[in-house]
Amino acid sequence: MHGFYSRAELEQIAREILGERMPGQGDQLVTQVSATKKFKIGARKRESGRIFRYSYAVADLTLAAQARLVVNSNYAPEVTGHVNEDGFMGNITFAGVARTTVVPAGSTYLDIADTALRAADWYQGGYVVIFDDVTPFFHQYGIIASNAGTGAYVRIYLDHPVAAAIPVNNAGGHPVGITAYRSPYSAVAPAGSVQTGFEPLIGMTLCGEVPSGYYFWLLTAGPIWATPTGATWPGSADNLRDIYANPADGSIQPPTLSDPSNGYQRIGYLLPATGGNASDYGDAWIMLQLDQ
Repeated sequence: MHGFYSRAELEQIAREILGERMPGQGDQLVTQVSATKKFKIGARKRESGRIFRYSYAVADLTLAAQARLVVNSNYAPEVTGHVNEDGFMGNITFAGVARTTVVPAGSTYLDIADTALRAADWYQGGYVVIFDDVTPFFHQYGIIASNAGTGAYVRIYLDHPVAAAIPVNNAGGHPVGITAYRSPYSAVAPAGSVQTGFEPLIGMTLCGEVPSGYYFWLLTAGPIWATPTGATWPGSADNLRDIYANPADGSIQPPTLSDPSNGYQRIGYLLPATGGNASDYGDAWIMLQLDQ
């Protein structure tokens, strides 16, 4: 005997394969760009053995950068010189006023003391971490939506109800802290355009040029041809199978050029057999592994 899936569970399966659409919106091909937001930021789509994430460009992704990796340009909330610029580290509030009671178990939203005038759904597709050492565990939830900022707080909506009541203060008497991160797909930019060597490479585009301010599907996993940096191609010598990124421009390199011991980001592996009679033929058809 087999169990049965509810309608909500089947809808969840469909969203994981086709992507979660915004109300009233139609489809958008992975080769198209759109000035209108048709899917939720970070929505996941599976197609032809590949995985895509719905993304937003904050800078032009030009034709000159084709077949190259792009980056998440959001800084961590406490980065020097960029404090709370692209997220928030601070405390929970209640209607803009410091809480005097715990956040009860079962709550489906939090008010965070982010005083910036964020646009509605600015945090959509992101995550919040609540550093509670009394319960004790660190609560970690996805953010499915967020209201526009009031200037005193931003209300964020969670993907699951709060599992256990969150106290006002930690064991040391300090307010329970939180960190809210934006979706890594909410501010996509060319590699090397933010701070070279400190940027996370997150995928590649299949849709040609993406103008700043447009929405598109970003390839995050699956077979893709990627631009090599230079003369030494992946697979052009024995054992050069793993693929690493050139942080300066988003091209790909074998580990002899991007030494893993120096912290270069691994992004996948080479798919075809290479070498040949001269044992020096390389290729750039790779299995991208930046998602699962």
